[in-house]
Amino acid sequence: MAKDKSEKSEGSGGIGGFLVAVVIGLLLGAGGGGAYGYFLLPDASAPPPQSAATAAPAPIPGRFPNDAVELAIPSVITDLETDPKIRARLDLSIIVAHGTPETTTLLGEVREDVIAYLKGLTLADIQGARGFQNLREQLDDRARIRGRGAILGLLIGGLVLE
Repeated sequence: MAKDKSEKSEGSGGIGGFLVAVVIGLLLGAGGGGAYGYFLLPDASAPPPQSAATAAPAPIPGRFPNDAVELAIPSVITDLETDPKIRARLDLSIIVAHGTPETTTLLGEVREDVIAYLKGLTLADIQGARGFQNLREQLDDRARIRGRGAILGLLIGGLVLE
């Protein structure tokens, strides 16, 4: 009989044992989180004050000059060279230097050149990231040549195939 009582008291911790385990877990979690924050995270001290001359952020140099102008070309919609006809819609813009004359004729020439180039493509030519990169580079080169130095670059806003 004495054996039965000792086995029961060993096996069942009851609610008291559960609460002790929860408190120990909480203390370990809080201690571990505090140690992590103290040792591994950088100090959150305030940065040293800056003088008025260095407070203004320096302009970030970009791909194009600051006075460049973006001109949107009307959407280009054309058929690709495939057996089941696949239509491509391309939204693009050109970047020209400020003060470039005759931008309307330049837009028309670039648009016609893009249409002619797209008509000679197949779906396999523009599939994947590498195909899109090749398309972007080819169109950029063609636009720069067509612009005779006035076009600084070509930006693709969207490409839809249906």
